Amino acid sequence: MTNMQQGGPAPQPWNHPRAGDEQLPRLNGWDVAVSAAAIVVAVAVASISAVAAFFWLLFLDYCPPETCSAENAWIAVCVALAVAALVTVMGGAVTIARIARHTVAWPVACGTLVLCAAACAIGFAGYVSATGI
Repeated sequence: MTNMQQGGPAPQPWNHPRAGDEQLPRLNGWDVAVSAAAIVVAVAVASISAVAAFFWLLFLDYCPPETCSAENAWIAVCVALAVAALVTVMGGAVTIARIARHTVAWPVACGTLVLCAAACAIGFAGYVSATGI
């Protein structure tokens, strides 16, 4: 006795999605690899910038008030690193969500890397401007 004779649903091919199942597109390996590499590099850029900024501020021995402002240097570095960290965390979360949904994620990850590097560069420029180096 077959399913049709028993009143059950008709048999479906092995690759046919069941009712209610969403058919997700295939996950691209290169997309995951590029996205992961970009996020790892963004984290490395932010981390290296944080360590460098710590040493810049730590060894700011002499700062003549007429050409240098240690407070402005501190503010520039801290704001830039906070923005870089925020951008990296949010970009990483969006990238992971896009990978989980099997949508293209590399533009978000690469954008995260560019924005993180730009924030760190702006912080360095603010430090140089504040200290007069």
